[in-house]
Amino acid sequence: MNDTARRWIERHPYLEAIASFHDAMEAAAAAAELPRAPLPALDGWAEDFGRGVPLLLSDAAGLRAAPALGEAVRRLAAKAAEAPIPEKLRERLGGLGEELAEPAARARTVEWLVRGGDVGAPENAGLVRFVGWTALARALGPAVEAAAAWRNDDTWNRGSCPTCGALPLMAQLVPAEVGRRRFLACGQCHTRWKHRRIMCPHCANEDANRLAVLEVQGEPGLRLDVCDACKGYVKTYDGEGQEALLLADWPTLHLDVLAGERGFERRGASLYDLED
Repeated sequence: MNDTARRWIERHPYLEAIASFHDAMEAAAAAAELPRAPLPALDGWAEDFGRGVPLLLSDAAGLRAAPALGEAVRRLAAKAAEAPIPEKLRERLGGLGEELAEPAARARTVEWLVRGGDVGAPENAGLVRFVGWTALARALGPAVEAAAAWRNDDTWNRGSCPTCGALPLMAQLVPAEVGRRRFLACGQCHTRWKHRRIMCPHCANEDANRLAVLEVQGEPGLRLDVCDACKGYVKTYDGEGQEALLLADWPTLHLDVLAGERGFERRGASLYDLED
């Protein structure tokens, strides 16, 4: 844990358990020597991109079936089973690692992770989702960077992630030549993309009278952008320099509680529902 995260935990001691789990999984991912996915066929993705098909759901891009993705999940599950986390989770991860020894099981798991939904969900779905996307985000790193350099976010102009199709939980406002520019952040694959300031990414509501900002007492630089049309929200970092921490979802789980108390619902993809 770096100094910035340590200071954050000192201010938010109720996050210490989830921070310890997060650190253990990060260490396992670093030690697992996860393979990297090949670069996507971006020219092949071009037509699908224009139709709003995310990179991982485009057959023409050729990423979803890459063996490296399933192998990355298997390696992380096996390594995480040795991590200093609760024994119950280690046992489940060990079982997952053994199951993923079969190529067909790896392919099914990746397909479920990418497609989402409850149909065909594996046992311990929340844990599989967490481990799976923790591994996939790293395996896809070079592919995501290549796609970001290629794509035109003004053309995409969607609230869903251009890489995996998930809805965002986080956003960031950064200075621009005029005003500030808004970037959405995916909690699954870690992709960031430009999006309109005055629009709900979940339901595309543009009525400023039904969009609002909830300031969070004691949390400078953080706020909740809420939508009265769909009752969704986006946790927003209104600053620069702490992106690695404040766009990672887990440090602001208390804001999800606050949003729920105000009648808003989490619609973005979070990896921290481990019990489903």
